[in-house]
Amino acid sequence: MSTHNNQSNRLRHQAGLRNGTPVSHSGYSSAAYSGAGPEDDGAQTYDDPNGKDSRLKAKISMLKDVSITIGDEIRDQNKFLATMGEDMEGLSGRLATTMKHFYEMWARQGCGPLFYLALFAVCVFVFVYLYLKFR
Repeated sequence: MSTHNNQSNRLRHQAGLRNGTPVSHSGYSSAAYSGAGPEDDGAQTYDDPNGKDSRLKAKISMLKDVSITIGDEIRDQNKFLATMGEDMEGLSGRLATTMKHFYEMWARQGCGPLFYLALFAVCVFVFVYLYLKFR
């Protein structure tokens, strides 16, 4: 939890906020600000008549929710990719076995099956070409 607090404090500092309130006075009248008391560590507070503070808090909470949702989605996608990788490993083993059987068959029968394979590939390409041309 302290990591989250450190990150929140760092983000507030980068945004120019201290304890959720702006550090500078630009754009507001000085009557709206109260002086720094001993209980607030020198942070200056103000009364927000336009509701900008609440809108900023709403936007920050929305961004936090979006970032949490993105993190959840990334975890789900990583799990999916891990299972897909495992499936691919099994598939590569089956493909290697099939290729081994193909090479054994080719060694026993000479280059006859290779000729039929090449003839089949040429026929498929001719069929696809004619289909696309006369569609």
